[in-house]
Amino acid sequence: MRSKISTNQVDEYIDKLSPEKQLLAQAVRQIISQTAAHLEECVRWENPCYFFYGPVCYFASSRSGLHFGFFRGKELSDPHRRLVSRNGQLPHIKLRTPEDIDEEYFSDLVRQAVQLNQN
Repeated sequence: MRSKISTNQVDEYIDKLSPEKQLLAQAVRQIISQTAAHLEECVRWENPCYFFYGPVCYFASSRSGLHFGFFRGKELSDPHRRLVSRNGQLPHIKLRTPEDIDEEYFSDLVRQAVQLNQN
């Protein structure tokens, strides 16, 4: 009998990124996991996405780094005004260096996004 070994699609996605983007992606992934471990993680629309009663958030490679976005981002409280949206894009935060990552702030956004989907 053959054993079925499945690889995580998100791991594969991250492995294909440049080393600089890998660091950003791993940090964002860890924040999401620590904040809301119950989210379903998968690759949809060619990007790692997280679901709980619908899509919650995603991250995606960009020319200059990584986008950390939210499907209902326009409904989130964003006091630091870091979420941007142009040309119909979903609201996202642009990450270029590890210094752009704010663990506490990102965790709060993830919690808000999960809460929106529960209501």
